[in-house]
Amino acid sequence: MGFKPKAITEEVNVSKVNPLIDFAYLLGVIISLTLVIYFILGLAVDWVVPQLSPQQDVRIGEILAPAVAPQLGGELIQDDTRQAYLSELLEELRHPGDLADIPLTLNLVETELVNAAALAGGQLFVTTAFLEQVESENELAFVLSHELGHLSARDGLKSLGRGIFVLLGSMVLNLGHQGSGTDVIGYTLNLNRLNYSRAQEYRADEYGLESVVRHYGHGDNSLDFFIRLAARKEAFPEGVIRASEYFQTHPLTEKRIEHLRAIAAEQGWSMTGEITPVPPDLACANFACDENPSDS
Repeated sequence: MGFKPKAITEEVNVSKVNPLIDFAYLLGVIISLTLVIYFILGLAVDWVVPQLSPQQDVRIGEILAPAVAPQLGGELIQDDTRQAYLSELLEELRHPGDLADIPLTLNLVETELVNAAALAGGQLFVTTAFLEQVESENELAFVLSHELGHLSARDGLKSLGRGIFVLLGSMVLNLGHQGSGTDVIGYTLNLNRLNYSRAQEYRADEYGLESVVRHYGHGDNSLDFFIRLAARKEAFPEGVIRASEYFQTHPLTEKRIEHLRAIAAEQGWSMTGEITPVPPDLACANFACDENPSDS
């Protein structure tokens, strides 16, 4: 009995399912696995970071700090008397016993971006454009103590850790980034932008308001900076103003303001009191504004 091969028809090895459906299914599986892996790595980062010693925290901050100013579009200012004023205010706002083994370092950045950021190891960054916007020490104190809240919770390290995992994963998969260790740090900072989760922001808000109330005896005027920026951002929704940069990393919505007021009521904190002015020349280098500039 001889073998008679069957004729090859067009439907051989052709799936009965539409190729677009196969592609969508495969894409969904990849995205789901990526999210699961990212979630697991996030849990790992949240577990590892608290295990770091204060010395390791400080060292990481020192290594990463030089890359922050360029990410903020400016450069660090050295030997400016405003740093002493801001550093002293920071120390007064620090919760008793908190960050005791981590020295606070106030970095002043010359840039047009209105921003403030906490990195790691006590490294805190304030831009000159932000100081130009401040109208009272109360609102300045809230921003600084909000950043202290992030440092206290090591939010910067946790956020950076996730960013580094994402970056390393993209490098392993050859998704388009290769470079030196310095490039990795800068790219990670730019990728991550020091964004925090909503829960982290709420905790930092509460830390900040508690610090302000303890320092001044009330929380009045402390939220004015955010209220003004929110109004300006609403007037320029397309990001025309530089001030909106702060909202990219520190979104403070009306809901969060209401949350803080609710916390104040719950804790019995006064939200009325006298305003404390900032030094009149805070926006000027070394507190030396030229009040009578030459016409020439």
